[in-house]
Amino acid sequence: MNRKALSLLLLCMLLFSPSSTLPAWSDPSERVFDDPWLVLRSLLVSYPDRISLVDYDSVQGDWFLEIDGTRLYWARGRLLLKKDLGTESQWRAYVDYLYPDKIPDPSRFTEETIGRLNAELLAEQRRNALDFNPAFYTLLYGGESRRKIEASITRFDWLTARVSVHRSLVPALKRIEQRLNDEAGSNPEVARFLSQISRIEGYNWREVRDSTRRSQHSWGIAIDILPVGWGQKNIYWNWISYWNEKWMLIPLDRRWMPPDAVVEIFEEEGFVWGGKWHLWDNMHFEYRPELIVLGKWGYRGTPE
Repeated sequence: MNRKALSLLLLCMLLFSPSSTLPAWSDPSERVFDDPWLVLRSLLVSYPDRISLVDYDSVQGDWFLEIDGTRLYWARGRLLLKKDLGTESQWRAYVDYLYPDKIPDPSRFTEETIGRLNAELLAEQRRNALDFNPAFYTLLYGGESRRKIEASITRFDWLTARVSVHRSLVPALKRIEQRLNDEAGSNPEVARFLSQISRIEGYNWREVRDSTRRSQHSWGIAIDILPVGWGQKNIYWNWISYWNEKWMLIPLDRRWMPPDAVVEIFEEEGFVWGGKWHLWDNMHFEYRPELIVLGKWGYRGTPE
């Protein structure tokens, strides 16, 4: 049996094999999956055109995935090149949280949750947080440096604006556009959402606020959709936190929200929505199909 046939057989096994059991975690921010079979198969299913192989290396004693002939070892979820094995403690696990199926309800937050969401504490945590090793995204999206990434960035008309994204996202975004336009014909909320878009921001080489970690926008795999009058709306926790220390308790009906149908269409095309995070970013969508796949398999984060 040739290598392509073996890979197709493995993919079928991954798709239809029973789900593994995950450990219970008390703090989603510290969740690190310890099941390589579960996470690697979610990646294989999510990026079948890029990941050609998932297998076990008996010499290294670890699982690996392969992109363009290059192996990345599981390395406790860090996805490292062979030369970087042994540096696991320096990196954050690539998949370190589960995507919730519901928006966290601030009316149900405990005092402990409210305390953990203190803006100053969060800023300190971001400053001290480990970064992801860039090897996986470097192979997946074609380069680690700004110059190499920008060679893969394309600008095209999408919805009501021009947006710059990684070229690999264009097919999914075009499907989203078609589906949103179709939905708008019978759903007034979606039609209103489309008519009220002020601007759309995509690729932007920058770091996450209060950290040295690269934003998902730097890879061209995240977009922000801002509505008309967004400056008068509660749309992003960090902007609000400068003047309201209880930003996390702002009721859901006082936050700008895309219609449920819009969020569902994005999710079905592999995007997570920042409105389902405790650190809510309601304008933000990013391409993380492996989190959507894990959710379909029954692995979801708790919204409270």
